[in-house]
Amino acid sequence: MKRFLLSMFLVGLATAPDTARPQESVPVAGEDYVVIENGHPLDAVEGKIVVEEFFNYACPACNRFEPMLLTWLRDLPDDVQLMHIPASFRPDFVPYARAYYTAEMKGLIDKTHGAVYLAIHSTHQLPGEGEEPDEERIAAFYANYGVDASNFLRSMRGFGVDSKVRRATEYMKRVGITGTPSLVVNGRYLVRAASMGDMLRIASYLIEQERKS
Repeated sequence: MKRFLLSMFLVGLATAPDTARPQESVPVAGEDYVVIENGHPLDAVEGKIVVEEFFNYACPACNRFEPMLLTWLRDLPDDVQLMHIPASFRPDFVPYARAYYTAEMKGLIDKTHGAVYLAIHSTHQLPGEGEEPDEERIAAFYANYGVDASNFLRSMRGFGVDSKVRRATEYMKRVGITGTPSLVVNGRYLVRAASMGDMLRIASYLIEQERKS
């Protein structure tokens, strides 16, 4: 059922036009976003409105969303903090969730985040969606960024990373994530949109609502 929901969500994002709703329309609770009862971010940041992007490197829709997200981020005020949360809905997603948290622990995310998307979806150096997961191949890729491949692989399979993946998965279930990419604003609002462009428009609206609250 999870795989079906994820597939339907990705198909919707891929086929829906970015003009699915009038740009001037005010987002509606229950239609454009879901209010999360007693919601709070997975990792709150004092003085910041946290926007959480649920993604996975193997996800084609996330790869298409990434440049849009980067452009959107450039115009956001300083009181907004983006947090990436790697999803692990399926076996081929899990190694990349582990790789993300390992790279984060080793201070590599700024160097590797965009590079991993490129290696999967453009140069095909790494396995893509539906392909056989290959942790050793992933670790060897990260070795290009100044870490030892065997050390990186041990960390990917270690207790600390496993705890982070489990914690993120539990949080995703709590806030109702059914597909990637998804956005949650300050742990309180899950964005529901017919297109990627509308997802960002609705998120901008919810950020303003949080600032006023």
